Amino acid sequence: MTIAQYRTPAMPSARIFSTIFVVLMALAPVAVPLSVRAQIASGNTYTIGGIDVDVSGADAVQARQQAIREARQKAVRLLVERMVPAEDRAKVPPVSDQRLDGMVRGVEFARERTAGNRYIGTLGVVFSAEPVKQWLGEAGISIAETVARAALVIALWKDKDGLQALDERNAWRDAWGGLDTLGTAVPLALIRGDQLDQDAMTVEQAYVGDVSALARLNERYRAPTLIVAIAEGDKAGPIKLGGVRYDMQTGARSEVMTLSVPDSSQLADAAKKIHAKLDEDWRGLATVRRDQQAGLDVVVPLRALADWVQVRQRLGAIPAIRTVSVRTLEADRAELHLDYYGSAEQLQKVLMQAGLQLERDAEKWRLQVR
Repeated sequence: MTIAQYRTPAMPSARIFSTIFVVLMALAPVAVPLSVRAQIASGNTYTIGGIDVDVSGADAVQARQQAIREARQKAVRLLVERMVPAEDRAKVPPVSDQRLDGMVRGVEFARERTAGNRYIGTLGVVFSAEPVKQWLGEAGISIAETVARAALVIALWKDKDGLQALDERNAWRDAWGGLDTLGTAVPLALIRGDQLDQDAMTVEQAYVGDVSALARLNERYRAPTLIVAIAEGDKAGPIKLGGVRYDMQTGARSEVMTLSVPDSSQLADAAKKIHAKLDEDWRGLATVRRDQQAGLDVVVPLRALADWVQVRQRLGAIPAIRTVSVRTLEADRAELHLDYYGSAEQLQKVLMQAGLQLERDAEKWRLQVR
């Protein structure tokens, strides 16, 4: 965050102001663009990791070489999914081996083993940013970087006998565990449900949304998002599905997609649909078009210190916002300048998805928590 200017007009309460200022300084001790915090881009590179390969060849060496080639091809497809808007993907040109050589900066090996003429591994591919931008730019495609945000899933099943234990295996948990979310904007992981998890949180606390218990659980996983996915009904059906998404960084929560299935055989498809909606919603918030930049002055009404904290946290979670400059800060209002990517209309949309409302009020823009 950039604090561009600070002035102190007459204040209703110096004590209130001092408290707000101290919290502001704690939240933003250095001038750092907000969008730097979580990107597939790191400096001048894009990294696609977690690519599983399983290849056989004439011998182990040739199998490894073929696995690297396959990983590079998979990685470029995943890169397109993350960086190119869906409506532009048909325009993406094929990439030759020679061009791919110029785009790939290196290959990382997270895990690998050989067995005879078979090679099995998990690889990551690092792309140089400029050749990638040039390749897509030649086709008239403007890059829209999607910042992936992992989520931890707590899959709960409630039947006529009550809530099943966190470590009890069931079709709903298996449905979430079977999803392939590699390359999506919301890659998923399931809680282990072991004794450590049970000591941190009971199944009842997860069901009612006990935020303190969820935070204790998340001390182990450090996930930015928790999803409590709930199935209610007997296996024979019908089964009602829903849940809540918890943003562990901003404190915001929202309901996930709700639906009903006739029996447990449909749970895998249902989990896939719910994840697709989560992915779609997050892409709407986290997709950044860097071909257009603008700035906007806004006024933030403040009734309490908590209002300011919420606004700052939610602004900090929006990749499209480059920097936030605090012009003035008073007990009942703050005046900010936002530098952002995209248009004002797109900014309003992503702010709304982040739980913030931007409205024109007389001659000024007003920003507040929804």
